[in-house]
Amino acid sequence: MAALQLASLIAHVRTGTVSPCARRSHAMAASSPSSPPAATPRFIDIGANLIDRMFEGEYRGKQAHPADLLAVLERAAAAGVDRVVVTAGSLEDSIEAVRLVRASHARSPRLYATVGVHPTRCLEFLPEGARSEVEALMVGHAEAGGGAPSDTFAAAEEAILSRRDVRDARDAHIARLRAVLRDAAADGCVVAVGECGLDYERLHFCPAGRFGFEAQLALCAEFGLPAFLHNRNTAGDFAAVCKARRALIPSGVVHSFDGDAAELRELLDLGLDIGLNGCSLKTAANLAVASQVPLQRLHLETDAPWCGIKRTHAGFQYVQPSAWPETKKEKWVEGSCVKDRCEPCHIVQVAQVVAGARDIDVSIVTEHAYANSLRVFFQK
Repeated sequence: MAALQLASLIAHVRTGTVSPCARRSHAMAASSPSSPPAATPRFIDIGANLIDRMFEGEYRGKQAHPADLLAVLERAAAAGVDRVVVTAGSLEDSIEAVRLVRASHARSPRLYATVGVHPTRCLEFLPEGARSEVEALMVGHAEAGGGAPSDTFAAAEEAILSRRDVRDARDAHIARLRAVLRDAAADGCVVAVGECGLDYERLHFCPAGRFGFEAQLALCAEFGLPAFLHNRNTAGDFAAVCKARRALIPSGVVHSFDGDAAELRELLDLGLDIGLNGCSLKTAANLAVASQVPLQRLHLETDAPWCGIKRTHAGFQYVQPSAWPETKKEKWVEGSCVKDRCEPCHIVQVAQVVAGARDIDVSIVTEHAYANSLRVFFQK
């Protein structure tokens, strides 16, 4: 039976064939999501990549085990997770995330989607010719030794982005995102614009990132939605963009935060909240900064299937034994977590580490984070 349910779910996601009745049922159910017993901590995982093919059993293009998303969701519900925000990183991802949300309307935890373009996918805003030109610049930059782009490279990219055909292509792509948002907002599937932002760690050609990021922030204002934000090694540029366009952002969470204390204060002063996951808690320095996030501005997330808490991480000392066995993907058995694949149920570990770093009871962390995520993502 579980296999049949899973096949049906995947078919719905791939084809988008969800009936109007199912959509109406989703809208009704979304107003009163099921909750675990009062004694069980409640969680909202504000960021999980559930459309990643790892949850279909595929790793780097190779099938390792059967698809097990239904089991992943069952473990999440058993852990106390009653809502999961399914994050998107491209237009195609956004469409698929909304399909997954609609296909799983009758299940617990409740699923909701983001709609937006990740900074490392920002070239999808460009027409094919301009995209090839920017990619050629990237190759040239890499062949020159990489690192921070020179003024010459940056100026060349800015010249490409300033062309009318390129700006028209970006506006057309924003229009396509807008259409997905409008459709998803009609039945409450979408709760944020994103994942959008800047990434200077993996994308050295920063002008293209800003080109897409700035355009997406206007969608937050248009739909009255919070921003689900990405910020990596941006040396203040991310904060500068948010400050200049703060009026467009009703609210927002900088997810997977791993910056220093000064950057934390800068983002908090902008009125942005902070999301913590395993990547936020790797080092002793990370833990020290995480302990400074005000409880009233804290959110918990897994970024599954990524950002798991590993034994080598400083925060692992606070992790309690898991309720579920773990096996390697090649030796997968039904009912087990997969080694090195993070899941929404692992949000329990994130809460344990955050509480341990602050030397407070884990219930204080979970109660504040749950209330904060309700306020930002579900106030409607």
